[in-house]
Amino acid sequence: MRSLLILPLAMSISAAQAVEWNGRVDLDARVFPAAASGTIESTQGMNVTLEGFQDLGDHRAVVELVGRYDRRDSGRRSLEARQAYLRFLVGEGDVFIGHRQTFWGTAESANPVDLINQSDGAAQDGKEAKLGAPSVSYEQDLDVGLLQLWYMPHFRERTFNDADAHPSAGLPMAAAQFDRDRGANADDVAARLSTYAGDWDLAFSAFHGTARDPILVVAGGSVTPTYPRLKSLGLEAQYTGDASLWKFEVLSGEQSGDDVLAAVGGVEYTLYGLAGRVWDLGLIAEVSRDDRPQATADQMNTLGGRLTLNDTQDTSVLVLASRDADNEQSFYSVEATRRITKTSSLSLEGRWYDADRPTLPLGVLADDDELRMRFSVFF
Repeated sequence: MRSLLILPLAMSISAAQAVEWNGRVDLDARVFPAAASGTIESTQGMNVTLEGFQDLGDHRAVVELVGRYDRRDSGRRSLEARQAYLRFLVGEGDVFIGHRQTFWGTAESANPVDLINQSDGAAQDGKEAKLGAPSVSYEQDLDVGLLQLWYMPHFRERTFNDADAHPSAGLPMAAAQFDRDRGANADDVAARLSTYAGDWDLAFSAFHGTARDPILVVAGGSVTPTYPRLKSLGLEAQYTGDASLWKFEVLSGEQSGDDVLAAVGGVEYTLYGLAGRVWDLGLIAEVSRDDRPQATADQMNTLGGRLTLNDTQDTSVLVLASRDADNEQSFYSVEATRRITKTSSLSLEGRWYDADRPTLPLGVLADDDELRMRFSVFF
């Protein structure tokens, strides 16, 4: 495999002047209004993303580098090759070798079928914050849809914030534990077939490897992330109507010897031309069920709205509220974004946690309410 990589990489370096580059710099300020004594009350950080690609005949080299610095939280300091891969045209399909990212799922509130890349938990950037991991994958367009095959020889552990940072359980993280004998070096394999039928977008997937979501075990004054073995099948379905998107995804399988089921479904219904303007309002309603031990609750109900002003500044606001079926814990979030110039934007974000008991998963995060302002420059 090494000889397969050397020639295209050398060609890429020698032709660096032809590489297509773009990037962004994010400057953010974060405030934690409910911070407990001894924890960070506010901090500032910077995130730099650099993306580039180089065509090499029928092949392509792609790189996405992310550097992140936080003034007070060392857990948010990293230099990450989120993507760094070579794509080769082989027969009727493409082979990808290196760090590559993909997203599986349809829903807004949870994505149990999204099992390829690990979440960058310390980044707190939602679905976009993923870690790169070495892999070999293959894609081919078949008559029945797009086929993806994945082989991942090494597992990336989830990132966490410092014990005095946010969000955090307030305890240091111990070394990760794995159910599989080879730990982080155990092989993962996955396959996915995506297709469509009329107004339906469908995807079927299979996974065998290490679960991306750890079980957090509190003992001896620290938190130990424990990664179980997972064998699962997944289904994604999305129906696109005139004003509605019906979304559903389910994961069913076996986790460390126990049967597990996680599913989420709902609808986003869009009201066009709100208040006689060009504004659009998408109303979101989702229900998720998850019987895995790492789940926040057995059932979470989510309501929200997505307001898009369709103006030249690309102004949008997303509000979500989630509460468990027992009415014991809740999570609220809001995100507003507006372009300032052709090459810059400003976003305001807020996250709030609420629980009846401090021992509940969201109760542990009671002091992690967050307000963030982010200024981004694109180049």
